[in-house]
Amino acid sequence: MLRQVTPEKVIHIVWLSAALSFCWPLPISSSRTRVLGFRILQISAIISACMLLLPMLYSIYLHPDDLVVVFKCMCMSTALCQLIVQTTMCWIKQDSLQRTVREMMTYVKETQQYEKEIFYKYITRCDMLCICTIVCMYATATGFSLGPAILPISFPADAEYPFRVNYTPMNIIIYAHQSILSYQCAAHSCVSIFGALLLWFTAARFECLTVELEKSTSINTLIVCIKKQLSLRRYAEEVLNNFRIMVLFSIIISTLVLTFGGIILIVFVIVSLTVLTEVFMYAWPADHLREMSANVSRSAYNLIWYKQTLEIQKNLLNVLVFQEPVTLSVSCVLPELSLRYYCSYLSNAMSIFTALRAAIGDNST
Repeated sequence: MLRQVTPEKVIHIVWLSAALSFCWPLPISSSRTRVLGFRILQISAIISACMLLLPMLYSIYLHPDDLVVVFKCMCMSTALCQLIVQTTMCWIKQDSLQRTVREMMTYVKETQQYEKEIFYKYITRCDMLCICTIVCMYATATGFSLGPAILPISFPADAEYPFRVNYTPMNIIIYAHQSILSYQCAAHSCVSIFGALLLWFTAARFECLTVELEKSTSINTLIVCIKKQLSLRRYAEEVLNNFRIMVLFSIIISTLVLTFGGIILIVFVIVSLTVLTEVFMYAWPADHLREMSANVSRSAYNLIWYKQTLEIQKNLLNVLVFQEPVTLSVSCVLPELSLRYYCSYLSNAMSIFTALRAAIGDNST
């Protein structure tokens, strides 16, 4: 995402980063054979994750007194659970994701000059963060896979298998399996960038609509803007519905990894930073989307409406009806995902980590 990179290339980079997760939907025009193959890959990914999740849980069962092994296995287990949940959710939301992605691709191809300038502004704002996040996530997966080459361990993960594994063919199979899963977990972490892309795109469209509304000079253009506002709010709600459960699960996973990994912070410092970044990738665009969706109604009020005809004033009231911002929330669990919530979440996670370390320290003495 370098300077003047087109929105199409940005979308392609994000698609590449999340390709191994099998969460990016196929085009609506895909053939039945291609859809069937994609479904098989999703099922295979879930089965593969379960094949490592069970040995991780078995390792916890065998080593309850070794806190380092227990917490490492718990951290890895949460990542595998995220893989299973996100793949399942993307399976369920496949049709809706296809619609939202297709609308994004269509809109990007048909943008006007002022809209392109707004998109370039958003790209410049987020490019370095997204690139660093992708690099960090895949560097973590690479470091995890290369662990046996550097450390005195047999496999990347501390999994225990209920059968003999100390012969070459089985060693190769298990090592390849765990390494592939590490990259798939990295790809699933990049699903947050996929979600962030759709949220940023929606926020940019609200900003484009604000510019268009401010230029309205006739009743016809105003009616067009009102229709676009209604359509855009429906699109925003569909995007939020697609990622609502995944955002909630990411927050839960991040809290668990920060808590468990905090006990062995030196070992899991990169993983801790990765999960924090994953939640931030949702929080930042969600916060901006809330602001931009509210700006549309504010921009209508800022027009010189009192000098307009009575018909235009009545239509401006229709715009002002939708002053409530579009927010990412989960009923009874997540009130509103924003930067303020992220700071509060981070503070609470650190408090839990400190309390847990103190409790373990007291037990050890």
